[in-house]
Amino acid sequence: MDFRNVFDQTPLMVASRMGNAELIEALLDRDADTNRTDANGLNAFQIALERACADERFARRRLPAVYERLAPPSLDIQVDGRLLKLDRRLMEYLLLSIAMVLFYQRLGENYATRRALMSAADIEAILAQFPESIVPARRKKRQYISSILAKNEIDRDDPYNRKLFLRWRRGEYIINPRLSLRIEGEWRRIYEVLSPERLGAQLRDPLRWGQHIVHDPNAAAEQALDSLRAQLQALSDGQTPAESSAGSLRR
Repeated sequence: MDFRNVFDQTPLMVASRMGNAELIEALLDRDADTNRTDANGLNAFQIALERACADERFARRRLPAVYERLAPPSLDIQVDGRLLKLDRRLMEYLLLSIAMVLFYQRLGENYATRRALMSAADIEAILAQFPESIVPARRKKRQYISSILAKNEIDRDDPYNRKLFLRWRRGEYIINPRLSLRIEGEWRRIYEVLSPERLGAQLRDPLRWGQHIVHDPNAAAEQALDSLRAQLQALSDGQTPAESSAGSLRR
């Protein structure tokens, strides 16, 4: 039931990406494991979110039925030795899940082209195409999204702070590198679950002068991504943002 294809995906993951709610139901009736992850570290639920973030038609027509069947009642996380549950009704639950998807869809492109990370604007653009059965209209507003991100910054003094996000610069975030998820029965750091080596950016045509390449934006993009990967590793190892940035610049 949980055999994998060449992309390390189970039948449930494939059905989720297709948005086939009937097949998902049939697989769940046969005890398909919803906790398995693919090569990108995403489970079947997150794979559906990934498709919805890139495909508005899928988000509006297919995601609600898939969400109802695959969204777990809560997410188990561990931060600074604290075990926490993010209830499905919380906005933090959805934001963390979307942030994992945007790690592949937006983060590499943002950083390679603008040295930018994830922002409330990125999330607002995604949520605009989600039906209100999943996200009420008031939760789609940038001001509300910004408030949830800010409340969950790792250094924020707030009794309800789950320390989900690290603010890199004003309005720019990454998932807290010290956050761990329970994956297939084991606790793993977030950037061990997600794969920084798989970060990428859109390929662009080099600038030519006659037959000569005078500027290759792809080489510059890959250099930027190497810097980001190094910073993510340094942060995961316990360095501060300032220390990790200085280290990547020395590289």
